[in-house]
Amino acid sequence: MPLNNQPSAQPGTFAREAAESATSSLASAEGRQSANRHGLRILAILSLLMAFASISTDLYLPALPAMAQALHAGHGAVELTISGYLIGFSLGQFLWGPIGDRYGRRLPIAIGLVLLILGSAGCALSTDAPMLIGWRAVQAVGACASVVLARAMVRDLYAGHRAAQMMSTLMTVMAIAPLLGPSAGGLILQVASWRAIFWTLAGVGLATLAALRALPETLPPPRRNHAPLGRAFATYAQLLRNRRVLGYAGAG
Repeated sequence: MPLNNQPSAQPGTFAREAAESATSSLASAEGRQSANRHGLRILAILSLLMAFASISTDLYLPALPAMAQALHAGHGAVELTISGYLIGFSLGQFLWGPIGDRYGRRLPIAIGLVLLILGSAGCALSTDAPMLIGWRAVQAVGACASVVLARAMVRDLYAGHRAAQMMSTLMTVMAIAPLLGPSAGGLILQVASWRAIFWTLAGVGLATLAALRALPETLPPPRRNHAPLGRAFATYAQLLRNRRVLGYAGAG
């Protein structure tokens, strides 16, 4: 008779848990081996994913006066495209983290890249400032997936000193991208209109979507969070009621 009046485990429970643990460990080990074999290629793709945020923000800055003239809008209205992007990017961080934990990394990144491509094409085809602001928000939500989940993939693939080294490299890429973005945008303006800048972003998104096939899925199904997504959003509500969290956020 079991001690403490606790029901005995069902036959096969421990075997099933052991098998799931072994599968998870094997998948994680295979991902790390793939990362070690193709370190430079994975680093290049992750760097491109991380650079999207800065590239999408800064590449079109030299074109703001031309955009205002072409769309018959005031400079203040066109500058709201920056605010729209920042709002979309901020809200996207709440979305992609739980989705990536539940469905893996590659599929959400691919969906984000599709949104980035659609948002960039929408910006290129915009005929007025409100339309441009809306498409910039869509573009930002898509770009956010790449940034958020690229960091998560580093955590999945690497540990310890190697993880810190990879993250440091990616942070360097994010720091350099804002320096190069306006210059690259200015060069595009010398040979084409401001709409070509957004078509360029769409092309980069397509190229990255194709390169995504070279990345392994770093979060195998046994390691995913299968809780409903609503639970994650409920946790956000709890955090917003925590004074300490709000204090750190305000200080930041």
